[in-house]
Amino acid sequence: MFGVVPANSVFPQTTAAEENQLALAPDESKPKTAKPDEGKSQPDRPPEVKILSTIEDGGGYGQELHRVSITGIARNAAGDPIKDADIYLSNYAMIMPGDFERLRGHTKSDEFGFFEFKDIQLIVARQRPNPIPKPAEGKFIVFGTKEGYGFTWHESREYRPDTRPQGTENGDRNEHVTARAFYLNEPIVVDLIFERPAKLKGRITNKQGQPLANAKVQLGLVDNLRNRNRWGTWSCQFLGNENHPVDEPVTFDGIISLPAEFRETRTDKNGEYEFTQLRRDTSYLSKIDPGPTFDPWQFRLATSTQNKARRDMIAVGYEGELNHEFESPRRVTVQVVQDKTEQPVANVQLTAHPVGQIRRAGIQARSDTQGNANLQLLPGEYTLIAEPAPEQPFYFQSEQFIVTDKSETVQHTVKLRPAAIVILKAVNAETGEPIPGVRFNYETHDSSEQLPVSTQSVFVDYPATNAAGEIQAFMVPGMRRFVVMEPLSLAQADGSRGERVKLTGGELTEVVFELAQPQFLPSHLADQDPKPDPNSIYPTDLQLKWHKQSELLRRSHLRVNMDMILVSRQPVDTAALLKDLRALDPYQLPDVEQLLKKYQAGDAFRSDTILTSSGKLRSEMRYRQAGNHFYREDNTQLPTSATFTDQWDTLHYSITNNQASVSRRGGNGGFLHIASPDEFSDWPSLPTRRPASSKSKKPEVNIRQAGQRTIYEGQTEKYTHRRVIDRETGFIFENYAEYPKYGVQQVSLFFAPQTHANGLILPGLYISWNLRKGKLGLLKIYEIKQVEVFSQLPADAFAIPLPSGAMIVDSRHIPARASRTGPMRPFQTTMRGPVSDLAAYLQRHPRHSHQVEQKIHYGRRAPEIKPAKWVTSKGESEAPNLKGKVVLVEFWGTRCGPCIAQLPEVQTAARYYADQPFVLIGLHDSHISVDDLQKFAEKEDIKYQLAIDHPATEKGWFGKTMQDYGVRGIPHAAVIDQQGNVAFVGYFKDALHTVDRLLKQEPEK
Repeated sequence: MFGVVPANSVFPQTTAAEENQLALAPDESKPKTAKPDEGKSQPDRPPEVKILSTIEDGGGYGQELHRVSITGIARNAAGDPIKDADIYLSNYAMIMPGDFERLRGHTKSDEFGFFEFKDIQLIVARQRPNPIPKPAEGKFIVFGTKEGYGFTWHESREYRPDTRPQGTENGDRNEHVTARAFYLNEPIVVDLIFERPAKLKGRITNKQGQPLANAKVQLGLVDNLRNRNRWGTWSCQFLGNENHPVDEPVTFDGIISLPAEFRETRTDKNGEYEFTQLRRDTSYLSKIDPGPTFDPWQFRLATSTQNKARRDMIAVGYEGELNHEFESPRRVTVQVVQDKTEQPVANVQLTAHPVGQIRRAGIQARSDTQGNANLQLLPGEYTLIAEPAPEQPFYFQSEQFIVTDKSETVQHTVKLRPAAIVILKAVNAETGEPIPGVRFNYETHDSSEQLPVSTQSVFVDYPATNAAGEIQAFMVPGMRRFVVMEPLSLAQADGSRGERVKLTGGELTEVVFELAQPQFLPSHLADQDPKPDPNSIYPTDLQLKWHKQSELLRRSHLRVNMDMILVSRQPVDTAALLKDLRALDPYQLPDVEQLLKKYQAGDAFRSDTILTSSGKLRSEMRYRQAGNHFYREDNTQLPTSATFTDQWDTLHYSITNNQASVSRRGGNGGFLHIASPDEFSDWPSLPTRRPASSKSKKPEVNIRQAGQRTIYEGQTEKYTHRRVIDRETGFIFENYAEYPKYGVQQVSLFFAPQTHANGLILPGLYISWNLRKGKLGLLKIYEIKQVEVFSQLPADAFAIPLPSGAMIVDSRHIPARASRTGPMRPFQTTMRGPVSDLAAYLQRHPRHSHQVEQKIHYGRRAPEIKPAKWVTSKGESEAPNLKGKVVLVEFWGTRCGPCIAQLPEVQTAARYYADQPFVLIGLHDSHISVDDLQKFAEKEDIKYQLAIDHPATEKGWFGKTMQDYGVRGIPHAAVIDQQGNVAFVGYFKDALHTVDRLLKQEPEK
């Protein structure tokens, strides 16, 4: 909850409403100054409103830029104007473009302290009622710096580009929020008060007293250890003082835009640091980080006396000193040797995964020619992982490892055990000929779950039998059963499921599968010589050329490097673009940059992209060309995003939030499009359709010649189509389809065909777009730089590497038709160290389901709400009457930050539905007294029903009722319908939709 900085002993105190009225009225007391732009030619003004996206386009959220002007006076605590102060304006909204610049303006105060931001564009967000209507608004913060003073800010204010309502805005928590907002055409005046600075200095050393140079010291905004790509985590709050008493701490939401020198520094060669312009009586989330091989120290610091600071804060006063000693990493040498011969093994990757802490560096290295890998590890417990190179006949292994603080250097030996060498062979049962392209799964001795065979144990690489019908694999010893996975026709064949075999380390085991096509398959699937469609508008020889290329593409192991350019929802004149593209020579590469410039599509997403495909396996790695790049410990660049699918499970990693998601086909993980060679090489395949009916008529089509190309054009009642083809090769240059009834247009164009070593033809450039009702959805441009055709893909071809701190979110267990807001939740875990391959990690760490998620079923009787105490802002109370009412239970706690942040929304819902047959219960965890909760409710003006839960009967729960509802984390919500049945369990915002729906239903008679 934001605090308010009222006027103090220097400026008379006012109420919130009075303060806005003063700001809106002419202020005769303020100095009259000439405007900075007076007498000068005015530059082009930005438009009053610029629509970035509408509510319809933005999935329920609209984004707009509104032109406003903001003025104010910069004064010191004595009321004197401050000249030449640097004044900044930061702006944000609930939803913003990813590249939105929060810092909207920078100016200087004049000799009278006056400053003005003229014609500044503020971001404003509109949202569809959710279900409570909320005003369109953007928040802005005015802040400033001046030598000799601490940096300062005015609390965040709202700008709403609509007429001021009578009374309280529907979506506001109370009238105070409405009163403090600025509305359309109201003057915006925000003043700043500067105070003398607080100063802080200190010295950073290791425990041996040696200075740590270049250690980063951050105040207010600190790096996120789990996610380096984000701004970080911030908390900077003015606590109040004698000059500026406050009811609640005043949060500085603009600290992201504050110049870094005011909130961040580094230690010098003596380990010393200093800040000279901090704000007094302010709490700062703080971090001191000596470097990636150390554990950083995160804490809360207050530039005040201890009596003003909370117990969890380090109070340093106005002239503070804060020193700190860090534990230094130990030099750890791990020698990798063969188990029996103790001969050193080179090129083995060693990774020490910490138990508990996220470590960023020093925890991974490769063994040299002597088998030695050098690590830098802090004292503690680790899981030491050894990953042999793909060609080495060993297998992945791990062991527990402890580094003590007794010694500065540590020696350790890892003995690699030999892998079992397996050759899987597929042959035709009738002819004895080898069968290429066969993939296998395997089962272990204690599980019937099938896992894909890999050539080694570090990466999941999905190999297929080669021309000799063989796969060689280095596997973990033990009992195995091998099963044919694909092609599907052979997976159904007799002999496709092998017998159990014992695999012994260091020994060769050969397993032969004699396979024949099953007799029960439909003829159109079993037919190895598919027939062209006699009723097609395309000649038979052309259909056969297409089919040959389609089969080549399906059987090829490809890696494609390309430039990917995506243009989304921009006003591109696609009709003119199509005309220009059709006029080009399709056998040559067009000038992409010239096209983008001509059609003003420069604001595009660009990435260097690597596509890998083999059969139904697809992988897409994007390396964004702009922005920050991040690297693994071996200095290889991490992809901006990585996606893999085997058409059943989809794995996706994004560096934006350092999160990996795992979803199952048809489940609740959502759909992710993966670019693949299939997309930019449209080769129609004959087996994809059943034989056409003999009664089918050949569609009417106009066929004409244009040089080496043939153009097919046609029109039906439903759609218009056009296809342009090279007569010699069958290469398709254009696919065009338009559906007037639905306002849909789909266009794909292919340029500069190239024939590769195995005869496969791929374009050098692919351009496509789709229009819906005249609006561009997505324009895609793929410029192919390199195509590699492999006889067998590298072992890590489909690997998705994860850095330290990555969070894995696994939703494969959630049923296909389960509600996205249902009681079942994805499993989550955070990586303490780097992972070479996400798929391999998931195989080694199968998920474990919690039975608790199955306790709650929608439509069944809700667990009884019987808390330890019922409470209101007046103290202990009686139980509310819930009969026949919609009940919304908000599970929360006063010591839960996200719960407090959500409190305004909960209060708004209570007020919005106050006249309905509805009860809102704020069920607090069991760790609070009636007196403390009553005081909190009184302070926050909470008018809805509160309760305190009974202690849980098992560990790991916040309370008994929360345990009954399967709620392991707060804030959370549950909705009970008028019949007393569970209607929803999940997030509060989603719960409101259920409440709204239930209240609008006709009551049962």
